[in-house]
Formats: sequence, structure tokens, C-alpha cells
Amino acid sequence: MTVFVVKGPRKSSSMSELMSGRRSTSRKSPQLRQSGRFFTSSAAWASATTVSHRGPQHLQHQGPTETEQLQLSKEEKEEAECQRKFRAVPVPGHVFLPLYDEMTQVRQKERKEGHEQRRDFLLSMQKPFSFLERDEKKREKLMQIISTVAQSQKATNVRKPVPKAIKDHAVSEHLKEEELRRKVRIQLRAQETLRKSTAPIENQTHIENPEPRTAQRTKKEVLAFLDQKPTFQPKTNSQVPDFDRLHKAFQRESLKRAERKNVTKCQPFHLRTSTLPSRPSRSSSEKEQEPIVSAVLKRSNSFGGLTSLSTDTLPTYITDAARKRCMAIRKSVEQKESKEQESAEWMRRHRKRSQAMKKTVAVRAKVMDPHSSLKEVYHEKLKQHREADQQRTREYKKELQDIKARVTVRPYLFEQVSQKNAKADAERIYRDKLREAGLNEQFVDPACHGTPYTVAILLQRELCSEIIVV
Repeated sequence: MTVFVVKGPRKSSSMSELMSGRRSTSRKSPQLRQSGRFFTSSAAWASATTVSHRGPQHLQHQGPTETEQLQLSKEEKEEAECQRKFRAVPVPGHVFLPLYDEMTQVRQKERKEGHEQRRDFLLSMQKPFSFLERDEKKREKLMQIISTVAQSQKATNVRKPVPKAIKDHAVSEHLKEEELRRKVRIQLRAQETLRKSTAPIENQTHIENPEPRTAQRTKKEVLAFLDQKPTFQPKTNSQVPDFDRLHKAFQRESLKRAERKNVTKCQPFHLRTSTLPSRPSRSSSEKEQEPIVSAVLKRSNSFGGLTSLSTDTLPTYITDAARKRCMAIRKSVEQKESKEQESAEWMRRHRKRSQAMKKTVAVRAKVMDPHSSLKEVYHEKLKQHREADQQRTREYKKELQDIKARVTVRPYLFEQVSQKNAKADAERIYRDKLREAGLNEQFVDPACHGTPYTVAILLQRELCSEIIVV
């Protein structure tokens, strides 16, 4: 990567630059700082002491020293270095490698080739196009038209006799042969056109590069067996075998073939090793001097002992340690069996006690529980629902009867209109009579009592009698 350095004053006024400026100004040589401290201290000291006065020639020779010049030049270089700008050069065009584009193009090409192969395969499997359904519909339409025309012209046209050539069997046979020959010719022509037909025109990419890649060729060669038709044609048996019958036959045959072996019976075995004399101990010399009495051994009846023993083998016998070991093992086994029996008996008793306790707890809980069982609740709820349903039906019937009674008692509309008109006329006449008599409606109010009330009642009766007469 190439880097260009741009020299020049920096145009930005950031906080970092201001801070760097302050730092550059504060960077001074230690000699200057010491000289400053020296002059300040000497000024304080000069007030108390007398110093010889220096002439003007000595002051003219004071100026920037070499160290100060070096420090200033170094700071200028650092400032110039800080003001440089770095910028990256873009990548040249000859370095770019379009690998991804090539990969995508290869994938698209392979996808198109696969699509074309599948389309060719489907076209090869496709049957020739036929117009049988369309011809059938056309024929039906023609027959309908002919039948309608024949029915319309039946009255006008005179029926012609059937020609003899149609009734002749040879003519009908000849027509059938011609029809069959025509069908065969149509089928052959269809097969020939199908054989001569080609697939649709391929895309431009395939025309530019007709030769496939090596990987594609090897793939086609490897997968060529998929296009071949299988030579093996399996013959399936359509009849389903009777598995139950075959299983029964197999069982019978296996029972016949089974060899009945006699159970091996163990012969009585008597081990006489315990009767053998113990070995003489070396400590007791007396016992060594005593003659060893050979014990008479009874011949064993076991067949295994006869086969295993020989003249070279020594007779075996059970020692005290082996006997004690057997007794200890037997005792431990008996103790284990007794413990197992005790645990089984305890479990059985515990199970019985738990069952009895469960029964008593259930009975007591049922007695103490205020809630009833689900079965009782179910029957009770069912009874309540039935009673509520019956009550609703009774209320509904009563309401229907009331509605019918009101409907029967209620007058017709024209009667209601006449009654309303008569009532309005009576009220009008009543008000007129009161107005003629010089009375007010409040005077005739039933709330008030006395002679005016009786007078009002009499007036009302007279008015009603007049209205009835009218």
C-alpha cells in the first residue's frame, strides 16, 4: 500500500490541537527555567545586598544559546510532522479477481443444464397429443344438429328407401377395413412425427459453449446408469399365502422333529472321605510309634468317583476347617433365609394393616365429611334440574294461557277506536256541562268532601245517563 504525505498548515481547530499548542509553548529548556528561577531569586537578594553594576556592553552580548536553537528546531520539526496528512490509495484494477462472479455464472449454467435435461426427459416420456375428446364433442354436436334438423324436416321430407349397397355385408366389411387402415396410418404418422421432432431452441449460453466441462462429462458418465432401463423384471405373486395354515404346519413339523431327551437322574453318591484317619502329627512321638490302622473303605457307588479316581491319586478327606467353613456358610444361608422370611411376613402384615387402616380412614372420612359423594351429588343435581325444567314448563304453559285469555278478552281494533271516541266525547260533554254550571274541575275533585262533592257526583250521573241515551 502506497502512502502520500501532504505537507502544509493544518486547517482544523480541534481541542487536541489547542492542547498540543499549549504543550509546545510549555516545552522549554531546563536551563531557561533555571535561569528564570535564578533571576527571580537574585532580584530578591539584590534588595538586601549591594552588587557591582554591569555595563551595557555585557547586556548586548546576551542572546539565544545553541541549546535553545536546537530545542526550537526540534519543536518545529515535530509540529511539521504532526501537520502531515496520510491518505490511503485505492486498490488498482488489475488486482481485482472476480471469483465470486465466475462461481455464480458456473452455478447458473449448471442449473440451466439440469433444467434442460429434465425438460428433455419429460418430453421424451410425453405421449403424442390426441384430439379424441375434441372430435368426440364435435361429433356429439353434429349429431344433435342433425337430429334437430331431421325432426324439423321430418314432416316435409319423404323417407327414401335404404339402398341395397348399404344392406350388403361386403360393403360394410370393406368400410370397416378402410377405417382400420386409416387408424393404423394415423398412428404410424404420429410416431414418425414424434421421432423427427426436436427439443426447443437452447439459450445463447449453451450455443456459445456447447462442450460441457470435464466435471459435467464425468458426472454424466457416472450417472449414465440412471437413464438405462432395468433389465430385471421381477415376477410378483398376486396370491396372498395363508399364514395361519403355514404356521400350524410348521408347528406340527417342529413337534415331530423334536427329540425327546431323557432327564438325567443322579445316582446315589456317598462320600467316605470323612472316615479316613487324620494325618499323624510330628510332635507326638507316641502316636508315631503306634501302628497305623488302615480303615476299611467302602467302595463308592458313584460313577463319577470310579472314572475320576485312579491308582496314582491320593484319597481326599474333609478337614476341620472345611467342615467349620461349610457349617458357617450353611448357618449364614439359614440366617439370610430366616431374615427374608421375616421381612416378607412383616411386609404382608404391614400390607394388611395398611389396607384395614385405609378402609377405616375412608369410612370415618365419609362420616365426618359434610360433602356428599359424587354419585349422590349427581342424582341430586339431576333431580333439581328435572324439577326446574318442569317448573319452567308449567310457568310457560301458564303464561300461554294468560296470553290467550288476554287475547280473547281484548276487544277488536274498531271496538277500541269506538270506545276511545265515546270516552273523548263524554269527557268533552262533561267539561262543557261544568263550564255551563260555572264549576271548576278542582271543585269536582274526589279529594275534596262535602256538598260540592255530592253535587259533582250527581252531575256526573246525569251526564252519564244522557250519554247513554244518546
